[in-house]
Amino acid sequence: MNLKLTRRQFGQVAIATTVVATVGTFVNKTFAQTPSSDILGLILGSTSTDELAIPEIDSTENILEQTTSKVIAAFTNQPLVVRSLNRGPILTSAPILEFGEQITGFAVLKDGTQVVATTSTTDNRADQPTRLLVLGASPKTVTISGLKKQETIIDLFTRKNGSLGALVGKRNGTPPMSIVSINSQTGQIADEEKLSGNVRVTTVAECPDGNLYGISVDRQGTTSLLQINSKNETTPLTFNAQPWNSGFSGLVCSSSSELFALGARRYESPKYLHTINKSTGVITRIKDFDVARIAI
Repeated sequence: MNLKLTRRQFGQVAIATTVVATVGTFVNKTFAQTPSSDILGLILGSTSTDELAIPEIDSTENILEQTTSKVIAAFTNQPLVVRSLNRGPILTSAPILEFGEQITGFAVLKDGTQVVATTSTTDNRADQPTRLLVLGASPKTVTISGLKKQETIIDLFTRKNGSLGALVGKRNGTPPMSIVSINSQTGQIADEEKLSGNVRVTTVAECPDGNLYGISVDRQGTTSLLQINSKNETTPLTFNAQPWNSGFSGLVCSSSSELFALGARRYESPKYLHTINKSTGVITRIKDFDVARIAI
């Protein structure tokens, strides 16, 4: 059968093809493909991010009920939930996070051990405000030794040999800061490497080639990628051709030395997973991943 298109039909087909191609290009530029590496996220107290959201108050009748439930939850120990970017929830711990504690680090070691750093924001644990939690069927606490007064763990990361590393600084997050190794069994800190006195880093990742990267934020909020073991060279970060000035709450490096960062722009929710081009500082968004910290 011979099929012939009129001039008008041909024009319609051409327009439709162009629209599909344009939309496809836009989607590809806005959201990159899901990474092959299994990236894990840590959240508090629920197997669903929807359950973590604060409900909207739409009438005066339920204000007391919502306020009361929130207060009760705040004063009880909370479980920690590990989510996979690709597979959803994979682990829920017993109620282990104490009242007044906040998550300050998350890492997965070479043997699969999942380690969490927490810091107390109250005076309830003034003797040991920072602790390590080793997750699993029977979560345990590892006491940290080697932190100075007013120091805390700001971030955890996996070292190139599969052991545990940490970013250490003052409890208020101000410099000076240092990179250390931690014995995950004993909590002993070693191999301290001090950063430049005025550098403020929020999260760190070490790549398989030994290069150490951090996210640095200045007083104006300008966010840069810092190559820590290379004369502290910085590369300003951009997203959609605009400077990124919101920091990041997580940074990991894959087995292929690709950097992934967790965060969102100011006044934006939820958080998203992004890739960072180490040479140009260009940020590419992958997908939403509303967790507190990430590990790989």
